[in-house]
Amino acid sequence: MAASKAALGRQHVLTFRVGATRLAAPAADVTEVLRQVRVTRVPHAPAGLAGVASVRGAVVPVLSLARLLGGEEAAPGAASRVLLMRAGEPVALTVDEVGALAQLDTGADQVAGGLYAHENGALRLIDLAGLLRREFAGLVRRGAAGRAEPAQAPRQAARDERAFLAFTLADQAYALPLTEVGEVITLPDHLAKLPRTDAAMVGAASVRGTLLPIVSLRALLGLGVAAGDQHGMRVVVAHVGGSRIGLLVDGLNSILRVPADSVGAVPAVLNRGRGEAQIQSICRLPDGRGLVSILSSARLFRDDTVAHLLADGGSDPREAPDMNPEGRATMGDRVVVFQLGDEEYGLPVDAVEEVVRLPDTLTRVPKAPGFIEGVMNLRGQVLPVIDQRRRFGVAGAGTGRRRVIVTRVNGKLAGFAVDGVSEILALSPHQVSETPDFTQPGDAGGALVFSRIANLETADGAGRMILLIEPQALLDRAERDLLAALDAALKGDDAPAGSDAMTGSAAP
Repeated sequence: MAASKAALGRQHVLTFRVGATRLAAPAADVTEVLRQVRVTRVPHAPAGLAGVASVRGAVVPVLSLARLLGGEEAAPGAASRVLLMRAGEPVALTVDEVGALAQLDTGADQVAGGLYAHENGALRLIDLAGLLRREFAGLVRRGAAGRAEPAQAPRQAARDERAFLAFTLADQAYALPLTEVGEVITLPDHLAKLPRTDAAMVGAASVRGTLLPIVSLRALLGLGVAAGDQHGMRVVVAHVGGSRIGLLVDGLNSILRVPADSVGAVPAVLNRGRGEAQIQSICRLPDGRGLVSILSSARLFRDDTVAHLLADGGSDPREAPDMNPEGRATMGDRVVVFQLGDEEYGLPVDAVEEVVRLPDTLTRVPKAPGFIEGVMNLRGQVLPVIDQRRRFGVAGAGTGRRRVIVTRVNGKLAGFAVDGVSEILALSPHQVSETPDFTQPGDAGGALVFSRIANLETADGAGRMILLIEPQALLDRAERDLLAALDAALKGDDAPAGSDAMTGSAAP
């Protein structure tokens, strides 16, 4: 009988180490042991959350077990591993070293989702599932019944305006109507040359399972072929004749939203050049900042050229993945992708008023919180510019060609300074999933800034993760923290400028 009870108290476990603490997890709860994976950090998340990672195509929260146990996270080493475990929902735990499979006499202390720690010669049970519930409000995914759908941010049609995607060609500004652009991607590494094509045809590439013909917009406009490094070039995926064609441009410039009366007809003489594409209209930028030539995807090619491209490129409108049953192109879930440090974030295109260069100098605001970088003049409006690196806790100073993303949600206008804007992506439903609930109990923050995440496949298999931002939650949080900081300043509070009113820490 005693032997039987002893047998009931023994478990197959996997041993591992976190710092100086030796631990064990029931082998049945460990689904996989991984080497270091790329972890995408989640701003505003509790300290115990290292970030999220793509594991076998699924978004999994990666937790720092050292921090959960009240210690400090050690720098990853050659022996570091990630344990993929079942704890209600799949979670990954970072550990310093994995030992071996063994049998452990756990006695009667057995809890589903539990860990065992060896301390001072005794065995201590750690209720991992309970710890996660306390730290992360359950890490349960939001369901239709549990939480409202992510807030949508439709643009208000309060004024007659036109929206364009602007880009550069031979140091000149050109644009396409935003409704004719499906997405903007980097130039693929591998291009297949197509037969019977001229200098305008760059090649074809496989993009999400379909063949995308790519042509040089420089050549179509008679501007010659670009020489030198193609690293900064982008491919604007436009809808032409019911199919998709990639247009190679020198670089992505900005999203422009301008009054309709600033767009006028183009003089006929401007369309008498050697190029094949024709300019549809001219946009006069406010404040005398220059002119932008507006193109039209329908007038980029002659009819016989379109037929030739589609025949050689294999782009059949009946088989294109982004066509609805009527054969009309659909835009999908389009986001503007921007960078802060090594991380990528996405904002819905409809929430982006425009993208402009960060001025060399901004007007400083006395006694403003530290995350307000200054104010700038945007067509007669005073626009506060928020240093998004500080808001999201990104280390170091901004580098590269910094941009200001101007957003307008429910009439509220704000500018967010970012390190760069790289592309516009059209995301299909299977590429987007809800994020786990990273809120802590008692968090009064309300709606999450990051409610969804895009998980994209990459050629190296490592995956690419883009945190998708809810514009309303982002602006509400910035506005709330700004008001709290100003209120503290008026009361003579000694709190440091830039403190986060929600967490009391340096403003992320």
